[in-house]
Amino acid sequence: MIRIIAGKFRGRTIDTPNVQTTKPTMDRVRAGMFSAINFDIYNSVVLDLFAGSGSFGFECLSRGASHASFVELNDEAYRVIQRNAGRLQVINNIEIYKEDVLTFLNNSKPQSYDIIFADPPYKLDVYNDLLSIIINKELLKDNGILILESDNNLNIINPYFKKIKQYKYGLAYITILRK
Repeated sequence: MIRIIAGKFRGRTIDTPNVQTTKPTMDRVRAGMFSAINFDIYNSVVLDLFAGSGSFGFECLSRGASHASFVELNDEAYRVIQRNAGRLQVINNIEIYKEDVLTFLNNSKPQSYDIIFADPPYKLDVYNDLLSIIINKELLKDNGILILESDNNLNIINPYFKKIKQYKYGLAYITILRK
């Protein structure tokens, strides 16, 4: 179980999938990340890639985001997101896609997001692919935020993004970029 940190669902818990198939982001990591983007969340449209339990998107909805889309390929995680959405009663404010993230991004309809969060399995090296697709398909709005979780220091040098912050929590690195 993961606890929602702040907002209208503060203190409520959401289910997590089997730990062997996903790696839930720890409370203190999420707290640090959300303190850096807190003023960008209200009324935002959020995309949660490699969503796992959906904790990032649900936390954003709790803090006033207007809509969240979740992309998750794993069957169990997909069902957990559905169950969490029902328990939080946010079905009308979300979309859940059971699809490979890169396939989803490549085939996505023209839509831009205010905040995109990507927490791929650490063994996948998809960060450059993610950045390329997000830029080429214009999936992030001007002044939008891209948050990447990784197990190493992502040295992203890209003219489309400015690094806002980078945090290290144990094995996890959180890199926050602004378009």
